[in-house]
Amino acid sequence: MSYFIRKNICEGVAFSSITDDRFKIGRQSVNMIVPLSRETAAANALLSCVLSRSSKKYPDFTALSRKLDSLYGAALYPSVKKVGEYQFITIAASGLEDRFAFDGEAVSVELARLLSSIIFEPDFENGRFKDENVEQERRQLIENIDSEYNDKRFYAIKRCVENMCRNELYSIPREGSREDVEALTHEKLLSAWNNLLKNAQVEITMLGSTSPDKALEGFANYFGDMPRTPVSVDIRNIKPGEVRHITETEDLSQSKLVMGFRCYYSDDDKTALENSLMSAVLGGTPTSKLFANVREKQSLCYYCVSSVHNSKGIMIVDSGVETENIEKTETAVIEQLDLLKRGNITDDELISAKLAVKNSLMSSLDSLAAMQGYYVGGILRKNQLSPLEAAAAVDGISKERIVELAQKVELDTVFSLVGN
Repeated sequence: MSYFIRKNICEGVAFSSITDDRFKIGRQSVNMIVPLSRETAAANALLSCVLSRSSKKYPDFTALSRKLDSLYGAALYPSVKKVGEYQFITIAASGLEDRFAFDGEAVSVELARLLSSIIFEPDFENGRFKDENVEQERRQLIENIDSEYNDKRFYAIKRCVENMCRNELYSIPREGSREDVEALTHEKLLSAWNNLLKNAQVEITMLGSTSPDKALEGFANYFGDMPRTPVSVDIRNIKPGEVRHITETEDLSQSKLVMGFRCYYSDDDKTALENSLMSAVLGGTPTSKLFANVREKQSLCYYCVSSVHNSKGIMIVDSGVETENIEKTETAVIEQLDLLKRGNITDDELISAKLAVKNSLMSSLDSLAAMQGYYVGGILRKNQLSPLEAAAAVDGISKERIVELAQKVELDTVFSLVGN
């Protein structure tokens, strides 16, 4: 059983606790949220990793590791993600729940203090981040970006989104570009740090069975007195014009076809669930229209899957195809979407899709990291439902509502990654 409580610490800083007694490990995270920007995306991504290497109190990786070991093997997890047209810069920590610690030791309070000190009290050298830390994390970040290029399915989806949203913030990669990372200076990194402290929307989460009161107090001691002017951004839902076809050539054996659609966007949980179910009926299960017809009956592709980006209002259909089948596959996908728009939905398709969406929601309860991702990812939406509430709400979505949402789906961009 879990329940959600949210409190404001100060302007633009909120603390949320999700109580769940199923785990022996608790998890806390500080999520700094800013609008995506080409000028700061790479710096923010690098900053999350640099901050997690050391602090003023623990001035090198060894000292910080000793501190984590003393907290029953606690661990730090820096990350950066894109949610709508925002960039989420996160530093999370996991550690033993207080009820399992010896002599009443308050591990949760220590983790809150550690996270706060890492963010507010970096280990500076001559007024800037240490060269060694910056260069090591820069190399690692570049390797991560390069690995995304090597995954051709991921790369094709990324290129479709970049072209589809070329005049929107959503086209910016979550970690910036390789060139931006290489060009980062100490001054840009320091500026990014100051900007996050003063201007980011900050969402602090605590998951586990420990009372959040003392951890909340620990975070408030750092965040509470700081003057802040948090920024915001409006997510734009753009109506597509003429469909754009873009082709790139790579040395690969299996071509990739990615079709980007605009769909209905609303910043509430109910619409997000409805869009997810609509996408699942189209191409999210083994009984979906795309799998059963485009892949199985027509044998046009190796896979054909639809997924909806609810934080932006777009749907992606991606497939692996032989080059000579690209146009046929595109036509077949449109035909299946048209069937959906006309209300051609079988009971099996609907039942299977609802089961898939509910299973996905329930799987977020399997780990603290997944639960954190679910709740933090939904921060920008209104009326946030728990995973259990959302799963229960799926059963109430009608076939008519799915058809209504499908009729709002419009093709925007078709991206083909073609083998030589």
